[in-house]
Amino acid sequence: MLHRKMYPVWLIAPALIIYAVLYIYPTLSGFYYSFTDWSPYKDTINFVGLDQFKELFGSKALYTIMKHTVIYAAIVTILQNGVGVVLALFLNAPLAGRNFFRSLYFLPCILSALVVGYMFTTVLHPDGIFNHMLGAIGLSSWERDWLGDPKIALYSVAFINVWQWAGSSMALYLAGLQGISKDMLEAAVIDGTTYFQRLRYVIIPTLSPVVSTSVMLSMIGSMKAFELIYVTTGGGPGGATEVMNIHIYKQFGSGLYAYGTAANVVLFVSVGIVSIALMKLLQRGENAA
Repeated sequence: MLHRKMYPVWLIAPALIIYAVLYIYPTLSGFYYSFTDWSPYKDTINFVGLDQFKELFGSKALYTIMKHTVIYAAIVTILQNGVGVVLALFLNAPLAGRNFFRSLYFLPCILSALVVGYMFTTVLHPDGIFNHMLGAIGLSSWERDWLGDPKIALYSVAFINVWQWAGSSMALYLAGLQGISKDMLEAAVIDGTTYFQRLRYVIIPTLSPVVSTSVMLSMIGSMKAFELIYVTTGGGPGGATEVMNIHIYKQFGSGLYAYGTAANVVLFVSVGIVSIALMKLLQRGENAA
């Protein structure tokens, strides 16, 4: 009897060990080292309590960086899900070649962020394809240094992120749309509803759980953004696109391991708080729907 009870435990034990070694231990270690003076320039590691956090929160730069992170995450989350819903609704209709277009829009998701970043560095260069295209259609006044102008660089990188990951949200919404009962939609049609009425009162409420999942994934991913921003702007120009992970990377690059770890803990806690708050808000919306 004991052997039978232990059998499922042995099956999941390898996964639990890997999870503990690769996630739980590094996470707990990170919390510990954030309370030390860990540095490659010191022979010993000393416990310093909240000193790293006091220095971190005493820096005005932190609040600017957190503002960039929140703005970036908000833009990406809203646009990624908005574009994803529109693509899903369009490609859920009986159109010729819709499977081809589904694959085409999902393709950027499988590309490396480094590849996407280097590609758009060329596209959005002042002498790049995008500005040449604007000039060709008579919109030369709109030409900009999209990644070099501090006023628009953060928004430019956010749009690149949306371009890459909108297909992921599209796939989630497509799965949700295909799970909606055809009988329900046919009944709504028989009742004389318009497409937008069906969208408002049938489709969107049914998709509420999918919306919650997609919004949470895009929000968490954008708050932890690093590769795309690092490749396209490196946090510049003048710190205009410096988000938390870029800031953490710079601290580790300067040998400020403990300070960087403390910043990482702040990011971890911030993502956790925002996730819980957003989850409650989305659940309230699901219940209302």
